[in-house]
Amino acid sequence: MDRRQFLTSSALIAGASMVASPMVSFANTSRAPDDEDFWKIIRNQYNVTNEITNMEAGYWGIMSIPVTQAYIRNTHFVNSNNTYYVRREYNQDYNKIIERIAKKLGVGADELVLTRNATEAMSSLINGYNKLEEGDTVIYADQDYGSMQSEMRYLRKYRGVDVVEIAAPEPASKQDMIDAYEKALNDHPKCKMILLTHVSNRTGIINPVKEITAMAKARGVDVLLDAAHSWGQFDFDFQDLGVDFVGFNMHKWIGVPLGVGLLYIRKNRVLDIDPIRGEAGPENDNVRTRIHTGTVNFASVLTVPDALDFRENIGQKNIEGRVRALRNQWVGQVRDNKMVEILTPDDETMHAAITSFRIKGRTSYEDNAELMKTLHEKYGVFTVAIGGLANGGAIRVSPSLYNSREDADKLAAAINDITS
Repeated sequence: MDRRQFLTSSALIAGASMVASPMVSFANTSRAPDDEDFWKIIRNQYNVTNEITNMEAGYWGIMSIPVTQAYIRNTHFVNSNNTYYVRREYNQDYNKIIERIAKKLGVGADELVLTRNATEAMSSLINGYNKLEEGDTVIYADQDYGSMQSEMRYLRKYRGVDVVEIAAPEPASKQDMIDAYEKALNDHPKCKMILLTHVSNRTGIINPVKEITAMAKARGVDVLLDAAHSWGQFDFDFQDLGVDFVGFNMHKWIGVPLGVGLLYIRKNRVLDIDPIRGEAGPENDNVRTRIHTGTVNFASVLTVPDALDFRENIGQKNIEGRVRALRNQWVGQVRDNKMVEILTPDDETMHAAITSFRIKGRTSYEDNAELMKTLHEKYGVFTVAIGGLANGGAIRVSPSLYNSREDADKLAAAINDITS
């Protein structure tokens, strides 16, 4: 029995208690963000606990019911066919998945390799970047992901470079962000590499990657882009960004099962990233030698096409409009509250779903952990406290397609009540 026959015959194994509404393609149909009848159909594609109003989709994006069912079938298939399948046929399926992803991003299949997450992808890029010499400078910002900041700081120890942290303006305009990186480059003319985050996991701000990358390249500075939160959260032309080194997540806003990320290196730049030790010699330009995941969750990888199908059926423009509308729904009700600081600009080119806020005077991480607890225990809304920002801690809010406008109203009412 081949894989297709197996999955068809075992379909009933997948979650009999999970029943989604019939899903048809809306990809070529513009759906208004406030068309609640339509978005109820989409919400019904998710099986979400009713114990809490979860506004913390930034950690990872749960699978829809159809994707969950596919994942269960794939898990059963891999478990049943085990090494007989993996050693003989898995690579063919893997290559087809890579080809589909490459087509969506507008890149070559030989420029991509799957990882377990964006952290693994970015760690390989930062540690493998071999263009640094002792005395060079590398730059990162306070809005970058904490683990990636740690990787950058480690370069000081084993590469002998000067590691500089800059504070992003808060709140910022597009030009503010460009100016901040331009100043950093002017102040540090020996800079050779910048860590840049497409969408900050701390504030949700969308950085002007194209402009910053072009500015950096004109000075001979490479950009390593952390795109963990961007693909799937909003629509963008990846090739237009002009970046050469990128780490993605697929289990956040794409909705793939946990354990799937993506590493991109432009073909003519592969040799600027060292292979994983023991994988190949430094002259090997196969992008797949730049990562070694060990044994992966094969079922998660095999479910990537189902997650892409699900999102393509809704349409990326529709998804972007909806999550942005949910964000604006709660932000609009607290924006004029003088006790609330919104850290993410209202400019739609600079935000999508994620936005962070703090209550004035509550700047420590502990303050915001307590606020997170209050929102959870008193008001039934789950968010997350964040730290690491130059101006202090905050609360991150990340709505997703399983949220309703009532959820956003609930959060806004809670914030206004707390600050009254």
